[in-house]
Amino acid sequence: MTKLSNEQRLTELETKLTYLQKDYESLNEHVLENTKRLEEIKMIVKRLVDQQQSSQQDSAPRNLEDEKPPHY
Repeated sequence: MTKLSNEQRLTELETKLTYLQKDYESLNEHVLENTKRLEEIKMIVKRLVDQQQSSQQDSAPRNLEDEKPPHY
């Protein structure tokens, strides 16, 4: 095993740190983007649930036994 000088070790560590920082920034951007998407999806789902509840309250429940089939 070759022994590295302190200078070489430091350079290697700095290089690894640079890559780690880049990866961290990239992951952070993805997390922020996904958080934004999740909030948008939550708003859409809430709107859909509200619409569903509103339409159920506005219409009387149907009794399918009282309705004639379309071919009559």
